[in-house]
Amino acid sequence: MELQTALTTLVMPPFAPLAGMLLALAFWFFPSSSPVAKLSFPLAILCFISLWICATPAFSGWLGERLVKQMPEVPEMEPAAVVILGGGRYRDWESGDERLSAASLERVTRAVAEAPTKLPILVTGGRVFDEETLPESDLMAAALETLFDRSVTWRENCSRNTAENASNSAALLHDSGVESVLLVTHWWHMPRAAETFARAGLQVQPLAVGSPAELLPRGESGLLRWLPSAAALVRSQVYWRELLGLQWYRWRSLPARRQC
Repeated sequence: MELQTALTTLVMPPFAPLAGMLLALAFWFFPSSSPVAKLSFPLAILCFISLWICATPAFSGWLGERLVKQMPEVPEMEPAAVVILGGGRYRDWESGDERLSAASLERVTRAVAEAPTKLPILVTGGRVFDEETLPESDLMAAALETLFDRSVTWRENCSRNTAENASNSAALLHDSGVESVLLVTHWWHMPRAAETFARAGLQVQPLAVGSPAELLPRGESGLLRWLPSAAALVRSQVYWRELLGLQWYRWRSLPARRQC
């Protein structure tokens, strides 16, 4: 998983434009008469402009709009279970203490607030990295049971990514006769998650955390839409990753059920 994360980072901002700037600097040391040296300045300008654009609210909003359009059609059906996708964890590397990340907790809270209480719940997420001690599903189940007094019917604790979430969850649910689910994740992750779960053989009704209305936060209108910010760069990276992941998943077949 470390290799997959590293490869994803290579093709996303800010790494790609910064790597281009370093390459331009290397070109600058070539003899001035060489074609490579003449590329130095244009490449540096191109990478600078690319990084600036990627860090603007206008660009992150445009990416988010492209992402929303990838949402598959929602079938008319009555869900038989709730599936909550893990969204990460926080880990203290000194003490080893682990807790749900803000994204995971938002998904759990959304499910508790909006999902019908009569539906059984499946939480899905394993250990992505070797140093992690508990499956993410166990952390979500503990939050549901201790904080919200909601029981968890299934814990899918072997998956490390969305594709494995779908394959493993579908296998568990099909064994129990469940064919349709209410899927809980963030709106920007929903297109990839919903399409992948549908490919795994489940009918999906989305229950998203947040909405595309978040694409223009307060204080980022007018001229500010074109000024770079760290928050906009993070959103661009998240949306770009989802668009890339969606195409990658469409190109590959779903993995077999993962055992751990």
